[in-house]
Amino acid sequence: MAQAPTAIATASQNPALDRLVYFEVKGLFQEFTYRIPINTEKRVTAIIAPNGSGKTICLRLINSLFQQQWSFFADIDFERTEYHFESGHRVFVTHEPKGTDPDEALNSLGLAFAVVTPNGETSVWRPGSSDPKVARSLPIERYLSFLTRRSLNQFVHDYTGANYTLLEAVETFSSSLPPTFRSALYGDEPPQLRKLIKNIDCHLIETQRLLILKDENEDSYRSARGQRSSLAISKKAQTLKSVIAKDLTAYAALSQSLDRSFPKRVIALHEQSILAPENLKARLARLDEKRASLMIAGILDSEVDDPVTLPEGKLPDAISRVLSVFAADTDQKLDVLTRLQSRIELFIELIKERFSTKDVIVTKENGFEISFRNHKVPLDKLSSGEQHQLVLFFELLFELRENALILIDEPELSLHVAWQKKFISDLQRIIALNQFDVILATHSPQLISRWTDLVVELGKVDEE
Repeated sequence: MAQAPTAIATASQNPALDRLVYFEVKGLFQEFTYRIPINTEKRVTAIIAPNGSGKTICLRLINSLFQQQWSFFADIDFERTEYHFESGHRVFVTHEPKGTDPDEALNSLGLAFAVVTPNGETSVWRPGSSDPKVARSLPIERYLSFLTRRSLNQFVHDYTGANYTLLEAVETFSSSLPPTFRSALYGDEPPQLRKLIKNIDCHLIETQRLLILKDENEDSYRSARGQRSSLAISKKAQTLKSVIAKDLTAYAALSQSLDRSFPKRVIALHEQSILAPENLKARLARLDEKRASLMIAGILDSEVDDPVTLPEGKLPDAISRVLSVFAADTDQKLDVLTRLQSRIELFIELIKERFSTKDVIVTKENGFEISFRNHKVPLDKLSSGEQHQLVLFFELLFELRENALILIDEPELSLHVAWQKKFISDLQRIIALNQFDVILATHSPQLISRWTDLVVELGKVDEE
């Protein structure tokens, strides 16, 4: 398959956002050089490669830049990585020799980050503390009680048994630590690098995505391995409940504002803005349909009141004036819920296509539920394939910022062939609503069979 064409960097339409348009890693494992142009037009790029050649590492190298996981760069053998942005900025990461002093080596990653602006100005940053005793001064156990220090630079997780270096622990649990910990270890990133990282909302969706670690302060249970975890699918239902509640709060606030000024606006309505009876009837019918669709989507409660029915013939001017303002206000109120409705409707449609014998029910009380023949199905009783699809589509529809960058490792996981064939077309339907970019790594010929123009080959795949 031919390489996807290199994207041409153009100015971002929203100056507060940016997009990654090209990634390259040179000398990966002292053997591979991979160039990945991002398909910014169709917003999906599929990378394929033989097993063990590093395509998952490529996803993690991209993710590590935006998640500021500097220790991951230090652990991977490569000569250089490059990141090109739509704004014209470029970032280069290279390895440098560490010092021989043990304390210095502990606090230095041996990395250099070079940021090149569109006009060619370059700034270089080397993450690492200037104080060789900084590791001894960070009371990390005070904030992370579930970690036990085994040595100056080694910690073990009391519940999972996972081992962390000091740098890995600070990066992994940074949300629970004072921000001064990172700056003490690494110093402060250059402003240009910090801005590029902030402007792109990057998420890596790895192969093991059904179980999610909970905050250590939350109520939780231990799995068979002793890991504190909860099913991701259960947490998604609660998230949708919160999303609906947030939009209904905005809907209620706008309603109150419009209702307060309603009499004043009725009196002040210009005569030319008063709708004729036939136009009012059509407008009110459309509003009833719009309201009904919001009820079906589970956003609004079902109404028992009959819809407004207009008498035949000419209406008194006072009634026409009131109803004209009422129709305009109702349209404005319901528009607040339109984007949420579109996402919920697509979510229901995509899941129903896959859960052929089950129904998806969205409610503002429970987020979403699955039923079989009118009986509720516990979410943890769904098959792994069903859970993967539901979790993935939910995240893409409800949990992304504009222009996010999504990295998906082996989306075919637990999917039968029919689902694999539909995956990219369904992904593009979601992208049409939410506007984000996707880079996926796959082994599945069924998943990419119709989409060869989206494929970037890393190595000679046909020889695998």
